[in-house]
Amino acid sequence: MLNFLDKYNLIKGQTAFGVELVLTSKDNFTLIALELTKKENSLEISRRFIDITLEQLAKENTKKIPIYISIGGKGIIHKKIKINERSVDQELLNQVLPNAGIKDFYIQKLLLPNYEGWVSVVRKDVLNVIINKIMELNLYAVEIYLGPFVLENCITLVNRPTLLTTTHELLIENNIIIQLDGLGSVSAGEEYNIEGEVINSHELIAFSSALSHFIPVKQLVSIISEKIAKVKEEYFYKNKYVVVGFSMIVLFFIIAVGNLFMSNSYQTTNNELQYQVESKKKYIIELETLRAELTIKEQFVQNSGVTRASKISYYADQIALSIPSSIQLNQLFINPLEKRVNKAEDILFNYNKIKVAGTVNRSIELNNWIKELKQYEWIADITIVSFVQDNLKTAGEFEIEIDIN
Repeated sequence: MLNFLDKYNLIKGQTAFGVELVLTSKDNFTLIALELTKKENSLEISRRFIDITLEQLAKENTKKIPIYISIGGKGIIHKKIKINERSVDQELLNQVLPNAGIKDFYIQKLLLPNYEGWVSVVRKDVLNVIINKIMELNLYAVEIYLGPFVLENCITLVNRPTLLTTTHELLIENNIIIQLDGLGSVSAGEEYNIEGEVINSHELIAFSSALSHFIPVKQLVSIISEKIAKVKEEYFYKNKYVVVGFSMIVLFFIIAVGNLFMSNSYQTTNNELQYQVESKKKYIIELETLRAELTIKEQFVQNSGVTRASKISYYADQIALSIPSSIQLNQLFINPLEKRVNKAEDILFNYNKIKVAGTVNRSIELNNWIKELKQYEWIADITIVSFVQDNLKTAGEFEIEIDIN
């Protein structure tokens, strides 16, 4: 199983924990965890844990195995935006939450082709509660991811157009996450066979989190936490001291053998460098084309208004404050897409519109809330897009569209 790992350096250790932490409220969450172990030239799931607590996980992790945690659920926002390697965090945050300050948020980036990417944000006061708890329990967490985007490292292994997790459905195209849909409730689950290991969809994020110990998630830039970074640094220093003796022996052997092949190695390296120089000459020819494309895309971003300060955050706050206890808000889209993204067409947004989706026990409660919203001066009109309720004993699902003055 997973014999492709032969080409990866396992100096980081032979075992890792992967954890999916799902926030159900600001102070409550559920955990799914599993342990991956390197045995010879394969990976095996050595232990599984369902509905485990952080305290129980700390008792199970007596050997100080590194833990990779993916956090999802309430309070975490994911948005696909225009992005490039030079984009600064404050600019990215403005595209997700206009007027928000970067000092109050953790931010994660997943880079995609064509200057696109997924950005995930969460308030620091929400996530710091979990980080402090992890530090108190000495859980040895070395990485924290947001949402399901750690799945990048196993998309090619699953090889399916859609992936189900505990809380999301992901649409995959060319091994890239192009769409992310939240599930209204926990799905029944599917099973994925990954080179002999059968993984339930509820374990998929925990599995990918642990797998990132062995296969780095190259395009994912996780959040920056000084406390987590310190634990990670201590872990690697410890491993370096363990292997330093053996490494010195290997080093002397390599030097002795390397002298025999030095001449051939220099020639091979020179040929490779010459090839790289020749292959990169074409970029000079393409430079003007790329500059023109960049100008067009920058103009698109400016025209879209996402980089300019607006009252969107104020509108979102007003909506959130007005929600009665009988209504559960599931989704809130600001300037939503007019239609699903198509490679052959430009991405079009419905500006000055807000789409809200959620659940409510009775339709009259939804009508009363809409009447309350219409009292705000900045709301021009509210349209009920859909309302579905199978029977009076179950909550109805609704979707409304708000027109902004």
